[in-house]
Amino acid sequence: MDATSPAQSRAMAAESAVVRRYVHRYGPLAWAHAATPGVDGARTWHYWWHAHLLDVLRDAQEHRPDPRRARLLRALHRGVTVRTLGRWTTPFYDDVAWMTLALQRYDAHDRRLDRLTRRLDEAIDPAVGALPWAVDSALYNAPANGPAAIALASSAHRGSAVDLDAWVAATLDDPATGLVRDGVEHGVVRPDLWTYNQGVAIGSALALAEAAPDADAREAHEARAASLVRAVARWCAPDDDLFPAAGGGDGGLFAGILARYLAEAALWFADDASSEAHRPVADVARRLVHRNAAALWDGRRGGSFPADPRRPARAAGDDLDLSVQVGAWITLEAEVALERALTS
Repeated sequence: MDATSPAQSRAMAAESAVVRRYVHRYGPLAWAHAATPGVDGARTWHYWWHAHLLDVLRDAQEHRPDPRRARLLRALHRGVTVRTLGRWTTPFYDDVAWMTLALQRYDAHDRRLDRLTRRLDEAIDPAVGALPWAVDSALYNAPANGPAAIALASSAHRGSAVDLDAWVAATLDDPATGLVRDGVEHGVVRPDLWTYNQGVAIGSALALAEAAPDADAREAHEARAASLVRAVARWCAPDDDLFPAAGGGDGGLFAGILARYLAEAALWFADDASSEAHRPVADVARRLVHRNAAALWDGRRGGSFPADPRRPARAAGDDLDLSVQVGAWITLEAEVALERALTS
């Protein structure tokens, strides 16, 4: 696909703004600041945000190969190594799962991966059947178990991935909406509905479908992914297909994560020639990604994107967070992935 196509041009603009405003080089190392200068805590280093920064840079490298970006990826990789003292872990299992996913895409042969996937697998509480949010936490939530299931699906711990995905479906699926609720703590379900929880549930279903041992298992995982895509479409339909916004901070990444996995679903189901019922699912997922990417682009002001696609970007507040800009960039790269599939 032409690197100057509309979707590529928009993603390039998002990438350029993030790298220019947030990423800083220190010799052979690089890392990103949490916000633009003048904001309290602007120079904070966020482990979880860096996982997504690495991931979206890998998207960009797949879509627009460039040796300069490859060098930046290496520098950011070294930066994570230094900032985590070589461990690449934190006490938060959701963060570890996201970093594992980023590292799997950066280098599938990295020696750290066995240690990270083993850490996730060993942290699963057998009494609950799920991964806690953090060490010694009583919260078992979708943001930890969804990405952990995706990370474990292609590892030696695939059985645990199946169990985690099943636990989310049995415990957190909302029978009224078909969406995934946030988590359960001391036996009480948190009813909050967040975009990224829907995204990781779609992602884990597709990851397990890809690694399924037989046709029946594959079809079951595909059916779950399709059902979640339809539930998201119903959720967003009253607001012109726009994703619910979650503000700045960690919430700035939520919608982008959903867009990433909706794009995966669109590509998966578009390629599924065995089921006529799946083609409409691909169309729905593609429409949602396109609608939100277009709204973010329309709201762009001064090179920055808004935390909420319903309004223009602002020169103060949440829109200055690295997470918000990376989240928008993820959505725009998801649009590139769909455009490339249509033109290839």
